[in-house]
Amino acid sequence: MSYSLSEGAVEIIMSGGEYDGPVIQVLGHKKIQSRGEDRIRLIVSDGKHSHSLALLNSQLNNKVFSGELSNYSVIKVDKYFISSVQKKEEKRVMVILNLTIIAPGAEVGKKLGDPIQWSEDMTSPSYASTTKAEPKPVPTPMSNLSKTTAGINLNSSVLSSQMTHPIASLSPYQNKWVIKARVMNKTAIRTWSNAKGEGKLFSMDLCDESGEIRATAFKNECDKFYDMIQIDKVYYISRCQLKTANKQYTTLKNDYEMTFTADTVVSECMEESNSVPSIKYDFMPISDIADKGPDTILDVIGVCKSASDIQELTAKSTGKLLKKREATLVDSSGGAITLTLWGAEAEKFDGSSNPVVAVKGARLAEFNGSKSLSCLASTIVRVQPDVEEAHRLRGWYDNGGDSMAMVHISARVGQGGGNAEWMTFAEAEERRLGTGDKADYFSLLGVLTFTFADNAVYKACPQEQCNKKLVDQQNGLYRCEKCNREYPNYKYRLLLGATVSDPTGDQRVTAFNESAEVMLGRSAEEVGRLSDYDKAEYGQLLDHVKFKTFVFKFRTKIETYSDEAKLKTVVMSAQPVDYRDANARLVKSIKALSGVEV
Repeated sequence: MSYSLSEGAVEIIMSGGEYDGPVIQVLGHKKIQSRGEDRIRLIVSDGKHSHSLALLNSQLNNKVFSGELSNYSVIKVDKYFISSVQKKEEKRVMVILNLTIIAPGAEVGKKLGDPIQWSEDMTSPSYASTTKAEPKPVPTPMSNLSKTTAGINLNSSVLSSQMTHPIASLSPYQNKWVIKARVMNKTAIRTWSNAKGEGKLFSMDLCDESGEIRATAFKNECDKFYDMIQIDKVYYISRCQLKTANKQYTTLKNDYEMTFTADTVVSECMEESNSVPSIKYDFMPISDIADKGPDTILDVIGVCKSASDIQELTAKSTGKLLKKREATLVDSSGGAITLTLWGAEAEKFDGSSNPVVAVKGARLAEFNGSKSLSCLASTIVRVQPDVEEAHRLRGWYDNGGDSMAMVHISARVGQGGGNAEWMTFAEAEERRLGTGDKADYFSLLGVLTFTFADNAVYKACPQEQCNKKLVDQQNGLYRCEKCNREYPNYKYRLLLGATVSDPTGDQRVTAFNESAEVMLGRSAEEVGRLSDYDKAEYGQLLDHVKFKTFVFKFRTKIETYSDEAKLKTVVMSAQPVDYRDANARLVKSIKALSGVEV
């Protein structure tokens, strides 16, 4: 099979022109290391010239390591830029950002054409005889630009979009670049004091159409740029130090981060900047979050179904007083999840109008099988964002989504007891479950036939690990006997008494917070507010859930109260019915009863 290379493309690109989608061949590759990071250097050919200074973007390294990209492969370069490396003399390097493999090396099996090594002192022939299209104008060299940008008052008219580099292309191998980026987020100024001295810093998250990056300014640069740089504005930024990103402090998808230096130049972009996105999201449906592990960093968008009041608690590690607010987010996937906001973000958040909330970089937390999202210092929260997903969610919620039955993903995870055996109430009674020294667990397909409205919700201690019922002091404060402290606020918790039935019998059960939320289809915060402010709707809610079917997992144990022994059965989890699984179990039971081998 013959392969057509873009003959003459190397000469045009390395001479400063542009060539759209050149098709070239890889003649060799070598792994090099710089600042502890592996990079892949390529020898490439267009059939006429070869060039030994080509670098793969580190995100493409796996194509070489997996063998997908090898010697003699024919590729189409979808995106690239030219960088300058200053050693003994300035050398131009072609950095490949994205590519398509047209033919693997094993299939091609040989060098195409008879290319000669291209060098910078080579006299270039006319472009017209070697290309199908005229090259685009050559941008002003960055070395000339640097002479005009000695001060901070860099005139943005000097910087055209032709001269800016995409964020995704930045690496420590470059020393002359300008980016045009929007400020997604900016932290407050933080100070530190240790044996080495004192200082201050602030960080910002930047994005353009290619990617995102964290930038940090220390001490003098912190004072110099903090007031100047504003969230959601677009700036030209140059002369920052680039280093490997510390993933402990940033969740952005970039291998590098920027540090402002004494030479850093920043200038606001005054022309039209709609081409620069506000924030780059990678939203995940709420129902899919249940399958993710704890500490996963993710983006989510949902309608705020409810929000708690501000809660105060004391951090165990520092003793500092913290403020938080919990918001329940729902989306069209049928999932619901709790988002915890902290500090100033919690104080300013208003969920009363059921706004759409977009969250970038939240951490998935898990406690006793319950999953929730928590905001970090780097998390970006936007209320009513002007993005397509937000408009779709608004339409869904306002046109029936608000009454859709939601499943809190926290209750999807089984809690305790291992794999509970499936059985009926009659079988559980026959086997005297719960009468031994330890509690017994079993699963059952049952119907919620009755709910007890009295005491189904209570005001609990706002401390995260304490769910003790508070004592109303009748003076605006609530006392927790367990914590030995008074609070001006509280959180709602559910303690739902109910009757569950199956074809063989019924059982009085108790459902605590997460499982009760699934059974009622509402968050504890919502149920609590209805109980306090709308008794009629609260009663309707408790009636509405009767005769709904769930897959229950129970914990049962004989407990003694006032010298009277009673069987106490607790709902460990309640899930909507998977009818395919339920039917399979039914068929298996029928075959077992009829003597058919299963």
